[in-house]
Amino acid sequence: MNLNSVYPRLLIPKQQIHGINPKLIYPKTGQTLELPRFISEEMREARTMNKIAKHNDYIFYSNRIPPNATQADIIKLTDDDFTYKRAVWINPKDSKPYYLLENYKEQNGNTNIRILNKDGEFIKNASLPTKEIILTDLDIGAKPKKNILGMNFSHTDLIEIITKRYNPFATYKIKHIANDNDMLNLKKEITPNTSCLSMSFGIYHNKPPLSKTGSETKEVMQYNIKKLAPEELNLLEKHKELGNKIRVFASSGNEGHRKVGILFLNTGFEGVGGLDKKGQVDINSASRNSYFTQHYEPYSFDIYKTKNGINISGLKGTDLELDDNLFITEGKVIDRISGTSFSAPIRAAKIALNEMMDGIL
Repeated sequence: MNLNSVYPRLLIPKQQIHGINPKLIYPKTGQTLELPRFISEEMREARTMNKIAKHNDYIFYSNRIPPNATQADIIKLTDDDFTYKRAVWINPKDSKPYYLLENYKEQNGNTNIRILNKDGEFIKNASLPTKEIILTDLDIGAKPKKNILGMNFSHTDLIEIITKRYNPFATYKIKHIANDNDMLNLKKEITPNTSCLSMSFGIYHNKPPLSKTGSETKEVMQYNIKKLAPEELNLLEKHKELGNKIRVFASSGNEGHRKVGILFLNTGFEGVGGLDKKGQVDINSASRNSYFTQHYEPYSFDIYKTKNGINISGLKGTDLELDDNLFITEGKVIDRISGTSFSAPIRAAKIALNEMMDGIL
């Protein structure tokens, strides 16, 4: 039987298709058919969110004062006292933006929120369920790396600051990775309340020069790894257990189009690449094929002075309050950070907020 001839009539299931590289299997023969990459529910969501990220809509709406908001709501939308009690959420189902303002914490751990539409008009109060996000970084990421206004920050510090701005209503668990065992033990950290996991690191190999498609690149890389370091394939097989338990968003890498992350080979991990200031794929963003990288978020972030401290995320307000006597002009860019190690946790934060808002509107 010709597999292609039965595809339209027999192989399309009635239920929603899931997965990042979905396949259909014809049970009588065992033959597989690769479906279009963005046909699944998760990847349709990813495609919409990529368009939103390309236009910097989260930052645009965060820094905009909605015209019909009440004075009390405007204070919560703009004042630094509420920086981590507000969020912009853009519904990936219809791309409509909303403002979420914390009312109070409920006894069950949920957050009671006030929801406004894009014009600042009140929609409803709701109980927002709390979800956990696991942020992972290499152990060296915990060491002080950057001095900003006299204060030392580690790579992990910066990841945490940016991520919490995009989803201040989630809870966070931070894990540092020193070796393969630490990676394998991540599946033990997952609880029923865990939404997703972000990896701000990776293992990157040269892309095979003659491979054209993503699946072809995967096959060649697996063949080469099997010859040179077969133990790596065994590890990837074990990492698949993590990808089967939870959505894992991993950094696509910062070494450009010639590198591909091997953590994307048959693990189910979802790659997150970086966008430049024009909304195009940044020249340094690696693993450039939708087979490996399905998500895109900003790649570089200006650190600028605010009245009460510094802003890194680009969202309105002070991300971190700092006392300084340097008399630096408010709004002045004092430093910059970049990398897909920041892109991945931002996408994780947004995905978790999508999950938390599911069914509320």
